[in-house]
Amino acid sequence: MSGLISLATACTILRPAAHYDVVIEGGRVIDPETGLDAVRNVGIRGDMIVRIAERPLKGATVIDAHGLVVAPGFIDIHSHALTTPSMRQQALDGVTTTLELELGSLPVGEAYSLLDREGRPINYGFSVSWSLARMQVMDGLSIDGSTATYQKNVAKPGWREAASREQTSQILALVEQGLDQGGLGIGVMLGYAPATSPEEYVAVNQLAAARGVPTFTHVRYANFAAPGSIFDGLEEFIDVARQTNARMHFCHINSSSWRNIEKVRSLFEAAQAEGLKISTEAYPYGAGSTTIGAARYAPETLDRAGIRAEDIYMTDTGEWVQDVDELAAIRAERPSSIAIFHFLNEADGADQALLKHALLTRDAAIASDGMPYSVDGQVLEGNIWPIPENADAHPRVAGTFARVLGTWVRERGAMTLNEAIRRSTLVPAQIMEPASPSFARKGRLQEGMDADIVVFDFDRIADQSTYEAPYRGSEGVRYLLVTGTPLIWDGQLDLSVLPGRPIRRQPVD
Repeated sequence: MSGLISLATACTILRPAAHYDVVIEGGRVIDPETGLDAVRNVGIRGDMIVRIAERPLKGATVIDAHGLVVAPGFIDIHSHALTTPSMRQQALDGVTTTLELELGSLPVGEAYSLLDREGRPINYGFSVSWSLARMQVMDGLSIDGSTATYQKNVAKPGWREAASREQTSQILALVEQGLDQGGLGIGVMLGYAPATSPEEYVAVNQLAAARGVPTFTHVRYANFAAPGSIFDGLEEFIDVARQTNARMHFCHINSSSWRNIEKVRSLFEAAQAEGLKISTEAYPYGAGSTTIGAARYAPETLDRAGIRAEDIYMTDTGEWVQDVDELAAIRAERPSSIAIFHFLNEADGADQALLKHALLTRDAAIASDGMPYSVDGQVLEGNIWPIPENADAHPRVAGTFARVLGTWVRERGAMTLNEAIRRSTLVPAQIMEPASPSFARKGRLQEGMDADIVVFDFDRIADQSTYEAPYRGSEGVRYLLVTGTPLIWDGQLDLSVLPGRPIRRQPVD
């Protein structure tokens, strides 16, 4: 349920002797860093948690959380859906901070300014886009801070080729400018420009190491079979981590590995044990989504990718691709259209086991890789709510975190509730701390931390979005506070507030 509400009248308790702006009363408070898991009362002033106590607290606004879980708001470190409608949908999924890091943006200052002017319901941030820097240098495109530039131009040949030494210098200079403007690291869509020289990839990570920021890589190769298999892509990723000592994040280990996940997980965890500063993420679906013009889905190499043309669903038309000839025609006519690629059968027990392997990779964050909603091929922007029933998207933008909690924790017992919360909060915060000390105050539920908090009913939380109906929001999030401001109250969105704040790079002393 959703709709415009007034917190001044609905479910609000006023007390003359209020000590706190908001009190969350009697909930099961879980903090993934200290291990706290107990019934407590939480006192909030402004945008900060200032008291966690067993004794009763007095507040101007009181949330009755008896029988509910109180946890840090979820941090999505992989989202392309930084529009207001998409972010409201993520709020219903328990997300209080969403970050565009794999692709990023450019110029970063303009990307932040745009969202600052419009306002956003939840917190947000960007990495610096290496891909967009390449498009500017090698295709002469005008870059305006909008990620729509990437989607519209992903099929252009220039940026996907090997760069000259001079071009590489220009690309790196643009990336460095983006870091100076607050970019939270460097997004490296290497898999979409596989002709990039290994030397350029090393140079990008050397720059990141020198500036103390992470990189976020879509690996060069992710095919099921050689040549150019996921093992080649992972080997390069690990080798560059060894060479540069950079903090390197491997995006969506599930949809990069597909049916090779057991071996990929083993190799990745061995590299972690070696002491490399690498991290990863996974989402709980057996289908990926990207632009149909991506190099990986060329008909001539589709067999090595491990899927059939018939496994591809076009979101703009609501139709399945019939064969490789139709796939080639779609790629030629509308290469920026968003497609969904089914690489696992989620109803099959063996495939469920593979997806579980991905989710349980050591210290893997939960992340959505969500794409923004679109209608008739146009991204849904502005102050629009609810999501129209004809809107297109992968269901992961709406349901990732609730699906983990409802399906993989409550129903299947794949991990404990506390571990799922840790992977949704503390783990992503710790991945991001080198980029900004702001993240040292997020992903925790402790005194002195940011008041980004989710309150949910563990018995009822569940995703409702499907591939056929991605507009459906998750159920079970009862309250959500962003920077201390209630955004969801008793399961309903407050459309009158936009409490999200930008998170920019700040050097860590």
